[in-house]
Amino acid sequence: MTEIDRTLRSIVKEFKMPSISHDSSVANAIIEMTDKEAYALLVPRKDKHDAYGIITKRDIIYKVIAEGKDPKEVKVSQIMSKPLVILTNLDLDIRWVAKAMADSKVSVIAVFDRGDFYGFATSKVILEAIYYLEKRHKLDDEPLYVSC
Repeated sequence: MTEIDRTLRSIVKEFKMPSISHDSSVANAIIEMTDKEAYALLVPRKDKHDAYGIITKRDIIYKVIAEGKDPKEVKVSQIMSKPLVILTNLDLDIRWVAKAMADSKVSVIAVFDRGDFYGFATSKVILEAIYYLEKRHKLDDEPLYVSC
């Protein structure tokens, strides 16, 4: 049986995360998310002493649309989550990633490697990882027959 990678590194792929300024409007965030097909946007720090933030589709739906606010009038800084929940141990088992999400009551966690943004771990990628791990486990346990 092959060893299956259950680490944070295995579920987060390196990519460039779209970002948006904290003083941009939510309308601009909607456009950016739609254009980039992004679930969330990273809100950069103002300086090295500041924390990163994040704005998600959920933030927009719950805090703007559902409350009848005008997305052009609401700033990203008014609805973003800050500080961003961050993990830096790429060898962390996905169980502990899920635990960090549950404890923080978030569905997105930013992953940094050596101080640089590496990607996001989302509830969706954790569920997909468990699905594929179970599928792989089933394949490894079933005998393979070769017909000649």
